[in-house]
Amino acid sequence: MTLRSRLCCCLLIGLVGAVGPGIAENARPGSDKLTYHGTPQRTGWYDNERTLTPAAIRSGNFGLLWESEPLGYAGTTPPRLFASPLYVAGLEVPDEAGRSRTLDVVFAVSATGFIAAINASPAGSVPAGATLWQRRLLEHPCSNGTRGILSTPVIDRQLGRIYIVGCDESRAWHAHALDLASGATVNGWPLDLSADAVNRPGVNANGNNRFPSGVVMLQRGALNLSGNGRWLYVAFGGGTSSGWLLSVDTRQRRIAGAFSVTTSTEESIGGLWASGGPAIDPEGDLYIASGSAYINALMGMGNQAVYPDSEGNWSQSILRLVTGVEGNLRLAGTYTPFNYCQTGGEDLDLGSGTPILVDLPRGASPSTALLVHGGNKQGNVYLLDRKHMPGSLVRRQACTADPIKGATSDTSLLSPDAQPAFGSRGPLNVFGPYSDRVGVGDYAKSRTTPAYLNTATGRHLVYLTGTAKASLESSKSVVPGLARVEIIANPDEPPFLHLDAVQPELILQNPASPVITSSNRRNAIVWVLDVNVLPSASLYGDDPPRPVLYAVDALSMELLWRSSPGQLYPTGKYNEPLVTDGKVFVGTDRIQAFGPGGSMEHQGAKASRPRRERDALSPAASSAAVDITKGPALYEARCAACHDQERPDVPSLGELSGLEATAIVEKLTLGSMQVHVLGLDSDEVRMVAYWLEAGETAINPP
Repeated sequence: MTLRSRLCCCLLIGLVGAVGPGIAENARPGSDKLTYHGTPQRTGWYDNERTLTPAAIRSGNFGLLWESEPLGYAGTTPPRLFASPLYVAGLEVPDEAGRSRTLDVVFAVSATGFIAAINASPAGSVPAGATLWQRRLLEHPCSNGTRGILSTPVIDRQLGRIYIVGCDESRAWHAHALDLASGATVNGWPLDLSADAVNRPGVNANGNNRFPSGVVMLQRGALNLSGNGRWLYVAFGGGTSSGWLLSVDTRQRRIAGAFSVTTSTEESIGGLWASGGPAIDPEGDLYIASGSAYINALMGMGNQAVYPDSEGNWSQSILRLVTGVEGNLRLAGTYTPFNYCQTGGEDLDLGSGTPILVDLPRGASPSTALLVHGGNKQGNVYLLDRKHMPGSLVRRQACTADPIKGATSDTSLLSPDAQPAFGSRGPLNVFGPYSDRVGVGDYAKSRTTPAYLNTATGRHLVYLTGTAKASLESSKSVVPGLARVEIIANPDEPPFLHLDAVQPELILQNPASPVITSSNRRNAIVWVLDVNVLPSASLYGDDPPRPVLYAVDALSMELLWRSSPGQLYPTGKYNEPLVTDGKVFVGTDRIQAFGPGGSMEHQGAKASRPRRERDALSPAASSAAVDITKGPALYEARCAACHDQERPDVPSLGELSGLEATAIVEKLTLGSMQVHVLGLDSDEVRMVAYWLEAGETAINPP
């Protein structure tokens, strides 16, 4: 036995024998869901679900079991769960008298800045759905409590702690570590993720780019944790900055490394904003997809929107990164699609989805360590040999002159068959119609992470959610909303993807990532949560949208069940259901649990919304209290680059002039335009809104 093998064996023995703080001896670690999509590899597949079978769901005995209390408000802003819930089985939680109780616990965080631990199963005098503890982590959550915490946390079971990253208007970004059992802050935390800390010499591994101060980005990507629990990975993207990935040393509580998607601060592109964050393979390598820049597309920069001549610019690419012994990040592999210039020029983000990592059995194919990437706005799915990425480590390839004829030059693992989108070999388009030009906002085809299933018969299947459109210029969603792709592998040829089946009924509007449950690779079910409105729609207001949960037989693609209209409370975007121990947990403004025997009467569709939620959309001051003279400067700085362009999909200044200020405030603070006012306070937002409401007289005074 080699030294490395002996060390690995010792490590495994230590892990198997270890029981972390607050963890009961009879815990069921196979039931735990400690990170987004279930595993660090982001596979989205849970193969230990014995209760929830297709037959059990078809029986008609499946329904709502319980609901928790909603999480806390931020002023008048109601809670929304953008982050997916997590789960720890057999956690020892003290009661008020300090006596230990062994409970199954769901953890939920809200955009309003709260975290709650909720009892998942009846235990003695503790009912299911009871809030065991709740903490307010942010005093001034960003964007009035609509963007305080967007990313899914990650749990270190051995240390008994949960890591959360939040955005506070007064302190910007900071990482929290809390004790699972009590919610108490771990000594030495929180850690500020500040520009000063990231911009120290030697931290950023890619050029002289500067991490921005204040709140000009989103932190939507789920957190991930290295196998030894030391390195916490945090991804940033969106807004007016390039993408960033940070590695945080959880032992020494410091930012150990960073990687910016571009070498230059001026090249504000390549956001790492997908809800799945980075994926981590068994060797500890990280994989993440970068995006483009909305503002560059609106300015009509064309191919130059992605800076194709710049070395070290990795926008519209999939990256492999390696973590050094001190936490520094190093680029180790890249892939950039053949048409990155065209898609980047139109803001068809490659990085709206997260790669999943799939390992085939040894000998099944010349390439067995694979990466599957779907969920991008163009609706394509890509297959890569993740240990032998085809791109350069210096710069991306030159732009393709013809984005149709150039498809054969794509360096991913292509099917030998011609693809309908190109009439030749090329990447597989799942959600159509295929376009290099149309795919922004409500026209985007997908923003999700795929899920993987290895069936009992040895098939390697990948499931994707998205929104096919009725036509190239239409935002109307049509089938398919759920598709199945098979990885075709044989020992003598490189593997490739084949579109195997689609669900013929589901028309989804803005679905979350699919998750799969099975038992010993049989009785597989695909679970999908759909926000049930197009992405541009507000999730707040007098009549917020109600999401829908679906269950589909993974093999037959039969629709097994869907939640009743109005049964689920309003929720955020991109959070996925959590399925374990015979229950399905959905994060809305609270946790709602479904399972066999569920028959709880739910009044969600009839109940009126609390007064404080109705008031959340009202400006905090009348127009008489707002100094609109500052409106022009704010408009010029934040709005003019888009709204002064002549584009049919962007209203002009003249069209905005005279609109009601309340409607403008709603769109800027609770709607699809929130990212463009990051860093502005509520008074500044109202200054712009009331200046526009004043109309022609204010814009062109006599």
